[in-house]
Amino acid sequence: MPYPNVVEQAAIAYLQSPQAIRDRAEILFDLGCRGELAYFEVDLAQLPATAEFVLTVIRSAYPDLAVPFHSRWRHFEVDGTSRLTQFAGEFADWSPLETARTQFDLAITSVLLDAGAGDRWRYVEPGTGIQFSRSEGLAIASFHSFREGLFSSDSQSPWRADATG
Repeated sequence: MPYPNVVEQAAIAYLQSPQAIRDRAEILFDLGCRGELAYFEVDLAQLPATAEFVLTVIRSAYPDLAVPFHSRWRHFEVDGTSRLTQFAGEFADWSPLETARTQFDLAITSVLLDAGAGDRWRYVEPGTGIQFSRSEGLAIASFHSFREGLFSSDSQSPWRADATG
């Protein structure tokens, strides 16, 4: 696959930026305030009570207010092992665009599979025998499933997700 041209590189850089997230969030927020979302609406009258609830939970769980960064990428690095670093070495020679596509497929598939398995569900990681639960377990399970090509219908391109896979 050829390297992206200047326009594609600029688009990739924008889509990976916090500004792109802010721009999309603002669009969704405005739609929600106008009642134009199919499944959600924004009720600003509930904002103070919601903010107070969030602050109560934060203060309870993190009294020192040192809240750890939370993301799907962090779930792949649970228990001090950077699975992403190990995986990235396998496509080090790829173009930045192909690498981004692969990482995007991994992250989106993993997030979509994280439906909240509950307190009882567990995943035992192959090779380490470490047991994980909740979002971390679902992340690690989806990570290994992705690496095994479970979400791709093309055996020649196993590290992708497609509708058939």
